[in-house]
Amino acid sequence: MTDQEDIVPADVADEEEEDHEDEQDEEPEEEAEEPTGKAAPKSSSRKAPTRTKKAPGNRKKGSRIEQKAGLCFPVSKIRRMLKESGYAKSVKKDAGIYLTGVIEYVCAEILELAGNSAKENKKQRIIPRNIQLAIRNDEELNKYMSNVTVRSGGVIPHIHQTLMPEKQQSKGIVGASFSQEY
Repeated sequence: MTDQEDIVPADVADEEEEDHEDEQDEEPEEEAEEPTGKAAPKSSSRKAPTRTKKAPGNRKKGSRIEQKAGLCFPVSKIRRMLKESGYAKSVKKDAGIYLTGVIEYVCAEILELAGNSAKENKKQRIIPRNIQLAIRNDEELNKYMSNVTVRSGGVIPHIHQTLMPEKQQSKGIVGASFSQEY
């Protein structure tokens, strides 16, 4: 025998099949019972639950924390790393979920800006240069990641004003230095 099959007496199996057919034919009735604070008395005619043969495809799959929280990043790995880092003696599940959400948000923000940078350069792929430009052109991300070096990211194009050539003066106007006059 397999672990999915259990022996069920024929009369009990027939009753369960009839119950399932009745449930499919009838529409579900909603009865709103008000909680009275007392438990309902147990009836003695209640039958013991029995297990029937289940199809292998109908097995209930376990849900992961990421699915419940609506995240893509692995909550358990980040929580484990948080525990091992030694910041606290104990780490709750909520801390791992929260930190995972924050990391996922920051990554999504960077990737969105890097994708925009790649589109401006008419490229299909995001390269480290696009990530560098995305971080350094955004005020908040630049402040948050000021000590971060992006490998193969290059530098931000900037020419200081003193290095720029002086502008030509219009004809007929005498150029005078006003720095000494008050």
